[in-house]
Amino acid sequence: MTKPFSQYLEAVERRLPSTHHRFMRGDLYLTVLDWYTDGVEPHEAATRIRNAIGEWP
Repeated sequence: MTKPFSQYLEAVERRLPSTHHRFMRGDLYLTVLDWYTDGVEPHEAATRIRNAIGEWP
């Protein structure tokens, strides 16, 4: 990824319901950081989170 991690987090959050944002800066932070370093696009990261939580927007 070429953009800073903070911008990546914001891009993922924009693709999630607001109820999921707390997971981004808490329990899933290291997972999202790993996806960032692996080059996973924000839309794919958001899809993975929605699938794991079991909720759809």
